[in-house]
Amino acid sequence: MKLIAICTGLVAPLVYRTASGDIKTEASGIKKQAVSTEQNPIPIELKKLGLEGDEQCNLSVHGGLDKAVYMMPAEHYEFWKARRQEKNLDTDLPWGSLGENLVVEGLDETQVRIGDEFELGEVRLRVTDPREPCHKFAIRMGYGAAPKQMIQQGNCGWYLRVVQTGQLYAGVELKHFANPQGKTVLESFRFKTRKGQMDLL
Repeated sequence: MKLIAICTGLVAPLVYRTASGDIKTEASGIKKQAVSTEQNPIPIELKKLGLEGDEQCNLSVHGGLDKAVYMMPAEHYEFWKARRQEKNLDTDLPWGSLGENLVVEGLDETQVRIGDEFELGEVRLRVTDPREPCHKFAIRMGYGAAPKQMIQQGNCGWYLRVVQTGQLYAGVELKHFANPQGKTVLESFRFKTRKGQMDLL
């Protein structure tokens, strides 16, 4: 298990076309790009509210102490590339395209539990919540059914609280400390989405 990319992004305009053909713009922090990779493992400062150079826009659902960082399994990218190919959309999805901060290898939502902790070098993180897809994820993916597909697939990733701040860089080994009493991220995601607490298109 290791960290293969760190992604950050500032709040920027997200331009999209509505079903009626109107062009709209919303502010969003979903556009991330890799700033530290295994090929170029630049150290990035991680503070209590997130990574240096990263911003969240809607602080009611992203950011804050309990959602300071968003982690995504690298393995999910093949699913989204295939869905975009079905829509004749570009399948070149660089790390950060799903809005995540940390791309990891060797973990998924069935193996990670709420309350689990990860140690990455001098940094320590605690799992707090699954990510819930909103309409901005649909805009980012380029088609309206993307949030529904995330719900069906359960490939949501998870939010983290920063327990120990420090410098973080891609390629570092990830140590997993399990919380046996916690629900898995997938179980928590299924519960939240079944309750209809969603903001979809």
